[in-house]
Amino acid sequence: MGAPRRLARALLGSVLRLAPEESREWVLAMLRELDFIDGEWSALLWALGSTVAILGHAAKGWRKWITRRKDSEEGKMTSTGKKALGFASGALLALLLALSGVGLVQIITVLFPGLGLQHLHWPHFLGAIVIPEIIFVVSAILLWRKRTPVAAGILLMGIGIGIHVALHLAMR
Repeated sequence: MGAPRRLARALLGSVLRLAPEESREWVLAMLRELDFIDGEWSALLWALGSTVAILGHAAKGWRKWITRRKDSEEGKMTSTGKKALGFASGALLALLLALSGVGLVQIITVLFPGLGLQHLHWPHFLGAIVIPEIIFVVSAILLWRKRTPVAAGILLMGIGIGIHVALHLAMR
């Protein structure tokens, strides 16, 4: 048995281990048929085609399983849980936006040292505070009717960042 045929057998063996229960008989039949394919490379190509067919068939079953599981989990989540998740995701998105603004300003000062922005305070204030705060307010207004918990999380994080900046400036 040559290398292409061994690879074909190993490929179908891996598919057998990963395939869902309803596809395993089909994989076993393809493994048995592999012995009757003439030519090493023909066997490998046949195994590749079989793998694609089996994975396509298995994907339908996996999609049904994921959809059923998602539907059952959504039914279990309470209204309070959904609101908490929305609130947390809004706060996390706001924090990530603010950190991205800070990082962007830092990257600009490193990439363009000739601008002399590292000694100025207004680019940091504008890129890390003003622009994200404006985005927070606009997104909270736009999301308020349909995604109130997310909007509340964004607003709370925006207020927290604003208080942090005010305290930082007051301590200087």
